[in-house]
Amino acid sequence: MGNIITIDGPAGSGKSTIAKIAARELGLKYIDTGAMYRAVTLAIIRSGIDCSDEKSILKLANKLKIELDKNSLDENKYTGIKINGVDVTEEIRGSEVGDSVSVVSKLSGVRKYLVGLQRRLVKDGNAVLEGRDTGSVVYPDAALKIFLTASLEERIKRRDIQIRRKGVLIERKEIKREIESRDEIDSSREDSPLVIPENGVVIDTTGMTIRDVADKIKNLYFKKINAEGKT
Repeated sequence: MGNIITIDGPAGSGKSTIAKIAARELGLKYIDTGAMYRAVTLAIIRSGIDCSDEKSILKLANKLKIELDKNSLDENKYTGIKINGVDVTEEIRGSEVGDSVSVVSKLSGVRKYLVGLQRRLVKDGNAVLEGRDTGSVVYPDAALKIFLTASLEERIKRRDIQIRRKGVLIERKEIKREIESRDEIDSSREDSPLVIPENGVVIDTTGMTIRDVADKIKNLYFKKINAEGKT
């Protein structure tokens, strides 16, 4: 896919911010795959279904119409998302969803369902996908596959700043616990674990500015596209 960029990485590595900027400045759609997992998790919680009941969850999922805002006008705002026509952008970022989304995302059936939906959203190309398995599973043939990482302390600091901007205060030790828990679940799950995709470019963003990271990805993208155009 000549115009597909995937950006994967652990929590707090800067994926969302960088992906939104890259998509906007390159004129590509932005696909927040993590928001889709959160939307399904919210629907599960509201329905009272057990988060490990895969059969019931899949029945519910097939009744959901998930609409994702594919624009990236402001990287400081959450991705807009609707379930069956109702805006749930803020609700999916609540602590209850945050505590359960990793459990739901471990379910093989849920992942297959959402991967299929994500592929349909970018069937015409021209998109930046951001998540944890976009380069390894969703679009392994993407033109450019990025894996962002950063030190644990850097990721805790970024998450703290992000949360405070939303007017919420959470102790840093709790943020650390959440990030370490997400890391363990994401990297150890049997289906689509968090890994560096084949031929992926690893960028350690510790100490780098947002502008530096975005420009590096854009330059890599242009080099890749130009190289493909010459073959």
